[in-house]
Amino acid sequence: MPRKKANDKPKLQKSKIGFDDVVGHKQIKERLRSIIKIIQNPKMLQDFDVPAPKGALLYGPSSVGKKMLAKAFAKEAKLPYIEISGSKLFELDYVKEVYDIAAKHAPCIVILEDIDIKGILQGAITNVSFSDIAKVLESVDAMVFTIATAETLESIDPVLTAPEKLDFLLEVSKLDKDARKFFIEKILKKPHDPKINTERIVRYITGMSAMELERLGRMAALNVIEQGKKWITEDILIEQINIIKYGHKIETQMVKNLEEELKMTAYHEAGHAVLSTILLPHVKIEQVTISRRSKMLGFVSYNAEDELSNVTKEELFNDVCVMLAGRTSKIRKAGGEEKMDSGAVDDLSQASLQIYAAITNLGMDKELGYINIDSIALLDSYFLSPQIEKRFLHWIHVAKQHTKKLVDEHWEKIEKLALQLIDKEIVEEDELLKIVGKVDKNYPIPESL
Repeated sequence: MPRKKANDKPKLQKSKIGFDDVVGHKQIKERLRSIIKIIQNPKMLQDFDVPAPKGALLYGPSSVGKKMLAKAFAKEAKLPYIEISGSKLFELDYVKEVYDIAAKHAPCIVILEDIDIKGILQGAITNVSFSDIAKVLESVDAMVFTIATAETLESIDPVLTAPEKLDFLLEVSKLDKDARKFFIEKILKKPHDPKINTERIVRYITGMSAMELERLGRMAALNVIEQGKKWITEDILIEQINIIKYGHKIETQMVKNLEEELKMTAYHEAGHAVLSTILLPHVKIEQVTISRRSKMLGFVSYNAEDELSNVTKEELFNDVCVMLAGRTSKIRKAGGEEKMDSGAVDDLSQASLQIYAAITNLGMDKELGYINIDSIALLDSYFLSPQIEKRFLHWIHVAKQHTKKLVDEHWEKIEKLALQLIDKEIVEEDELLKIVGKVDKNYPIPESL
């Protein structure tokens, strides 16, 4: 057998970063501090006859700080750690060697980084052997605590999250406001316009990862240098944010009938924005724009912190109406349904999915009642098909009529916003709210649903 290189040998390391060095994630850090107390004071478990926990899984989107949190955990616990990542996760002998070394230096921490990684074995894409790693965790008697990281909980075989393996399952979500502010303040250490509204930029970068925010600072600086300007401005930052989120602007010569296209896009986006402000006022809008980008034609940018989670029937139906408002507004401006175009395909797709879910899985339909088709699909895939089709078409028809009524009622606001978009290209939240004004009227969903 080939001799193992010296630099392939597992190495004990000491973490140089603690929780104070990781921005944001206040709740996760509190949970991790609690876990440290437990592993440092095993007597706490005796009264409950519970064996010492063997590990934790940190899961969440990429570039939100899972690896940093794992290393910070090691420093806060005052313990050495050994890290396994990449192809080494597929080498069972190496994994066993790591745990042998960790056991000899116990108490110790093992970090399994990106354990949901895919590899190629004998020409086939394969997962890390979760069952083998679970057996290794099970076999270690010494105080070795494992922290694994992954993007989703679903990607991890339950054999690894069974009791006395990765006992703690901690979701590390997108960067919170404090973390985003940290990155913006880091960017603003470069030469910048002192009038930049930091809070506004922090709102705009909701949902972006640490990697994207690092890129934002670099691209903003390069853009300043490229244009021969003095410093980073608010406009430069917002343009770079929009590029990262929505793609580059499409050059005007690439668009046929540009002026007419922009005008119709303005009415489409104005319809979305006005009805969203009226029907879903708790979901904040950052900007409405008709700036054409590689990832989409015009768009309404929502604050990702205000996304709906546990959705009511009223919210779902209103959201469908918001989606249909783009095409409805365009049709009214164009002068009839025969003038409709293909620009609403994504809206129709999302609206159809939501209505189907409301009827078949969420038990929201008045006639079909509290049903969930997914739970019985394996027994009978055609169960209630005619009734579902009838109710689906009814929901679509009612949503279309309700949307048309709302668009007609608020047409003056939609037109005012559309004209502003044609003139200025971008309308932001404050300006949008002035155009819509205060709406005291309630719009209950139709009784037939």
